[in-house]
Amino acid sequence: MTAVFASPWGRADRRCLAALLAVAVALWLPRLRGPLDLRYDAGVYYILGTSLAEGRGYRLLNEPGAIQAIQYPPLLPAAGAVVERALGTDDPAVVGHWLRLGSVLLYAGYAAAAYVMCRRFLAPGYACLAALLAIVHSHTIFLSDFFAADVPYAFVSTLFFAVGGGAAGGLLALAAYGLRSAGIALLGAWVAESLIRRRMREGAARGAVAAAAMLTWQGYTAHVKTAPAFAHPAYAYQRADYQFYNVGYAENMWYVDPFRPELGRVAVRGLLARIATNLRGMPMTLGEGVSVHRGWWRGEVDKLNGRLSGVQVPTWVANAAMLALCLPVVAGLVLLARRGAVLLVLYTAGSLLLIALTPWPVQFVRYLVPLTPFLTLAVVIVLAASARRARATGASGWRALQLALIGTVAIIGAQQILTLYRSVSKYRDPAVYTDRAGVRHDYRLFFYDRPWRLHDDGLDWLARQAKPGEIIATSTPHWAYLRTGLRSVMPPYEADATRAAALLDGVPVTYLVVDQLSFLDVGRRYTIPAIRRTPDRWRLIYAKSDSGPRIYRRVGGTAK
Repeated sequence: MTAVFASPWGRADRRCLAALLAVAVALWLPRLRGPLDLRYDAGVYYILGTSLAEGRGYRLLNEPGAIQAIQYPPLLPAAGAVVERALGTDDPAVVGHWLRLGSVLLYAGYAAAAYVMCRRFLAPGYACLAALLAIVHSHTIFLSDFFAADVPYAFVSTLFFAVGGGAAGGLLALAAYGLRSAGIALLGAWVAESLIRRRMREGAARGAVAAAAMLTWQGYTAHVKTAPAFAHPAYAYQRADYQFYNVGYAENMWYVDPFRPELGRVAVRGLLARIATNLRGMPMTLGEGVSVHRGWWRGEVDKLNGRLSGVQVPTWVANAAMLALCLPVVAGLVLLARRGAVLLVLYTAGSLLLIALTPWPVQFVRYLVPLTPFLTLAVVIVLAASARRARATGASGWRALQLALIGTVAIIGAQQILTLYRSVSKYRDPAVYTDRAGVRHDYRLFFYDRPWRLHDDGLDWLARQAKPGEIIATSTPHWAYLRTGLRSVMPPYEADATRAAALLDGVPVTYLVVDQLSFLDVGRRYTIPAIRRTPDRWRLIYAKSDSGPRIYRRVGGTAK
């Protein structure tokens, strides 16, 4: 990777790095209490780490039969296992707090890696600006609050480009793939760069390393899929392709909509149409990746319209703003390619193509988080280039471009700071976790709204009422397992209520939790019809609020 600035580090670099580290740590100071957020995918990673720590293999302990996991690569769970072994406990309240403290160090390392990477292409001031825009990125900060692979993967992939190659770079590429399957884009770009530069021996060596890593993981998943336990699961739909935590990405992605499997599977033509649709929307997604989610932009337009009388700002203005932000990103990537950063551009393009393959457009802003340092670098390198041209030529056109880019960067920074302020001040809600010693831990979580608090109240009540060996069906099975200690499964995604009821009988499920959470409505969409179809089998035992869960217990014990 060719460096534009080869000057040795000096006092300015030390000051910039110190300032970035201070900002990174300061962003965590209001968030030091309590465990990391273990909702959503974070609960899966934590459970897998517990399984490794207990020497039980790579298993989903919440599932009946503790099935082997094949969706997520194991590096992050392995890190969690190390912490559990060191502390001598798997209590989420205790381990999760140490994971939170460790995340402070991880984020500081991410800030340093972003600066060193940007410094390979920019002077100290510009490199500091690009890294600063990356570390104050509101969605990155939000995801850093979870025990999930997004920010660790962002750190490792950024550090890969900061190191610049060699054996250390190869190890970091392997670590990236060990954190997320999307690391295949980094391995692929690493090999492709050697071939493009006609370094065939180097390309062969890199290809062998990349192939070994991929074959190791894919060999493991293939072994699990061909084992008798996979063909004969503990219950009928345990390995159904819509059970996305229990199967691989390849199986789940072939649905038209993985959350509505009744719509069927996508054909090759449909897959090509999906890719084309996602690629058409990629410019706006790139704008989100370098700034904030489109919902925040549209919210600002709505607030402005609320203050105006008569004249209304059309909503397309928010879309236009995100599309405009895409222009310096693309221009910067072209400029980076022309200056020799082929590997970086290949990795970015490969990652975007992988994102376009997926059927989850609502998740694209999350998938772009690991690319944020490269996107902000692209914007700032165009700013730096225009400033040099303006100084060298004095041309009004270059000065106008420089001013426009300064305004663009200022808007990005202001929107990030405003979004961060609102997220911390308005959307970090009180949470409570009681550890196994009975000690209450009060802390705060992002977007832990009233339905979530009531949902957890219901799970805590269920933990006190249920007997060992009973099974819960809920849209939050991993969180329910950590909260209650009871085995927990997803409900069947079956539009046929009769079949759904029969599948629940076959688990056999003891409790059905019908939640009111907004992030995923499968708990309502598929279980309510099953309850209505067989009302004699289910009795409502918990319903404290319209915003909280409704918990049903099977009548007459288990179905088996």
